[in-house]
Amino acid sequence: MSTTIKKGENKQQEKEDEKNSIQESSLKQRNVKKEKEDENNSSNNNDKKKTTTTTTTNTTTKTPIKTTDKIKLNYPVFCCDSSTNVKSPYIVTGGGGGNSKTGVPNAITLLKWNLEGSSSSEFQLIDQIDTADCIPYITFNDNKNQIAYAIGTICYIVDYKNNKLEKVTQFDINKNIPSNAYHLAIKATSLSNDNENNENNNNNNNNNINNNNENNNQNNNQNNNNNINNSNNNNNKNENESLSSSSTSTPSSGSLCSTTAASLSTEIKLIKFNKDGDRIIIVDDKNLIKVWSLPSLNFIKMISPQHNGEITDIDIHPASTHLLTASRDCSAKIINLLNGKIEFTLLHKQKPRLVFRGCKFTSDGLYFYTAQSIPKGKNSIGCTVLSKWNFTTGQEESFKEVDIYHNTSFTLSPDNKTIAIVTADGKITAYSSDTFKPLDKWEPHDFVVTGACFSPDSSTIFSSSADYNCKSHRIGFGNKSNSTKLIKALFFLAIIVLILSLIFGQINN
Repeated sequence: MSTTIKKGENKQQEKEDEKNSIQESSLKQRNVKKEKEDENNSSNNNDKKKTTTTTTTNTTTKTPIKTTDKIKLNYPVFCCDSSTNVKSPYIVTGGGGGNSKTGVPNAITLLKWNLEGSSSSEFQLIDQIDTADCIPYITFNDNKNQIAYAIGTICYIVDYKNNKLEKVTQFDINKNIPSNAYHLAIKATSLSNDNENNENNNNNNNNNINNNNENNNQNNNQNNNNNINNSNNNNNKNENESLSSSSTSTPSSGSLCSTTAASLSTEIKLIKFNKDGDRIIIVDDKNLIKVWSLPSLNFIKMISPQHNGEITDIDIHPASTHLLTASRDCSAKIINLLNGKIEFTLLHKQKPRLVFRGCKFTSDGLYFYTAQSIPKGKNSIGCTVLSKWNFTTGQEESFKEVDIYHNTSFTLSPDNKTIAIVTADGKITAYSSDTFKPLDKWEPHDFVVTGACFSPDSSTIFSSSADYNCKSHRIGFGNKSNSTKLIKALFFLAIIVLILSLIFGQINN
């Protein structure tokens, strides 16, 4: 009995020992698993740290970035501009669906030219920011790496740093304007108009004095009387215009003199920076020109250019001394920015009914180019004329009719060698600025072309459209879409000829 009890106790002891050993082994396995998990976690963390460091090093080093010659944005594009700085070769576009609830965003987009290698005509997307409303006009400040755009009465100035758009400041063009700014603007332009009329009258009188016979003397007297009447009529006309309230977009001097800065609210139509980047010039919807200083945004002066129609384009002389304006009243004007006086009123005398739709100074400031045109109509034949003018004399040195459609956009290359215009038929044409001979012509979009600008190296033209697309085209390389269409047409024509030859061969047999 004792032996059997001892055996039973031994068996129970063995079982308990087995259980304890199993528990110990399971604990060891758990500890081993934990150690492995800890090792894995630490290795993963180390890997993450390694990948993070490699990512940052990748961003600092130059990596190949995808470039393209066309891009589709998420909004209709209504304006574009390109920097002329080769070291900072950016493009900016603006547009949108407006403030109505259409779901189409309003935005500005920053892109960058690739000026190296075989893809020098391509660009890449950099950044985009949303805006409160659609952007109709946008411009660069090359000297300060800034962009300006307008919404209503507010001008927005945006920095672009480290491939990012950053909103800097905004100001209302109707605020902080002295009460006598309007009176000074009218006074300066009225004096310049009187001087211009007196010069014309003196020239006519001098020409009349040079005639010696009696008939010429009679004609002189008649011309003098006519000149006096014309000058009186001009003065009366100016007085009537100044006293009458304007029903068009042009402000009259009487309305300006009788109003104050608070009562005359205007919206922005055009914006331009000067070359030094310390002035911003704004044209409003009443054809008033306002000059502001940068970066202080202090109001400097107001200028009334006395245009009887909408101002379509402006440009600033490289020395920041003069302003060039183009207008629908079939004239362009050179205005002294220092005293606000109009120095020259320019007319294309061959076809005086042409509307000025673009103007641009050369980089040396000695000359400037304009584009004037008229749309096709029942009583008119459409055309576009390019002209070269002397800045010092205000004389038209050369011109040429270049197209049967009126131009909707006009630009001059940074090297002053090429002019590009967009015409109403949706085509872009590049011309030599010396001879006005066409260098290239293409149709980049299937919808309205809303803008065009040159690359900083003057080799490529960037275009925007309301069809959401933007494209670049290297001048002299033809139209890729047209060439592919021609190849397809020739291919189908060859197939048709082959089929017809086979049919006629069978008929003859």
